[in-house]
This record gives sequence, structure tokens and C-alpha cells, in this order.
Amino acid sequence: TFCHIGDKGIKFLSRFCVKGQKATQLQQLNLRLIDITREGMKHVMSIITSSPSLRVLDVSGNTIGDDGISLYQNLNTLTELNIRWCGLSVEGAACIKKMLTQNTTLKTLDIGDNNIGDVGMGHIAEALEDNNTLTVLNVSSCGLSTKGAACIKKM
Repeated sequence: TFCHIGDKGIKFLSRFCVKGQKATQLQQLNLRLIDITREGMKHVMSIITSSPSLRVLDVSGNTIGDDGISLYQNLNTLTELNIRWCGLSVEGAACIKKMLTQNTTLKTLDIGDNNIGDVGMGHIAEALEDNNTLTVLNVSSCGLSTKGAACIKKM
């Protein structure tokens, strides 16, 4: 956290973890505020796919954007995901919707401080109609109006 390794640093860490099979017992991965982008998220994905024990991932405060979050649609081992303040918009919320419809293990999702707005919240609320595992959802500072709040109330 706060070490600003960027995309090049996460690429190195990924090689170390994957090549040396160092990630097989990894349960938590905190990559908060390390200056990674969508490009870096590709390397994070290689760590995740080689880490069957990984349950908690925090990539908050990185500018991964909607393209970066689209890489996470097939994650089925995580129980906690923090993507707070990652530059997500309505398109990112649509990716989260897809992820939530496929994921049966995620219990905590923090998407606060992303500009998903009411439409994005609508996407997420639709996914949660059939998702019975998510128990904690943080949507603070996501640009919601009373319409977005109404989506939350329906959940």
C-alpha cells in the first residue's frame, strides 16, 4: 500500500508470484494506491488465476477504469472485493452486474467513490435480485440521487 510501484512493478510481482508458484497460498492481496492502470490489472489477473486460495482483493485508489474492471467478470473465489475510487462509471457498473450474476462467493463489495450514478446503481440492483451471497455493499459517494437510492431500497 502507498508504494506506487505502478504497472511495471505489478508486472514484476506477477512474474515472481506466478513463475515461482508463490501465490498458491495467497489469501489476501492489498494493492491499494499503487498507481496501476488497466494494463497493470492484466498482471493482477495472472496473480489471481494462480492463487486458488485468494479471498480478499483490494485495488482501491488505482485508475483502472471501466476497462480494468471488465477483466474481473469471471472471479469465483473472492469473498471481498474493494474497487473504491477506481474511476468507474456506468460502463463499469455494467461489468460489475455481470460479475455479480456469475459470482457465488462474494460477500463484501466496496464500489464507493466511483461515478456510477443512478443508471449504474440500477445495473447492480438488477444483479442483486438473484445474488444471495453479497451481504455488504458500499456505494457511498457514487453520484446517486433519490432514484439511485430507490434502487437500493428495492434490494
